[in-house]
Amino acid sequence: MTADQRLDQLEPLVSQTLAVADRHTAQLKQLINLVTQQSDNIQFVLKELETVKERQIAADAKVETIGSSLEAVGSRIEMVSSSLEAVNSKIEITDAKIDRILDLLSGSK
Repeated sequence: MTADQRLDQLEPLVSQTLAVADRHTAQLKQLINLVTQQSDNIQFVLKELETVKERQIAADAKVETIGSSLEAVGSRIEMVSSSLEAVNSKIEITDAKIDRILDLLSGSK
């Protein structure tokens, strides 16, 4: 076999190999583009998630503040309730005294 014949046999194989390599290169470029796009999408989602977390932390702080305020309101309501009970007690005592006075006044007639 002559050198030209060997070259003629190798030429189609090299051509096919290069064609396959070109297809693989094109596919790799597509994959790189897809991975890059997905990376951009993931970065966007991570930034949005960070924003959501920050808002959640702020909301939790507000809820905690509201809880503290409600506890303070509850304490004040208990104080008002105690004061009302004391007033009711004094009113009952005063009412009893008035009843005794009225009884004494009605008995002296």
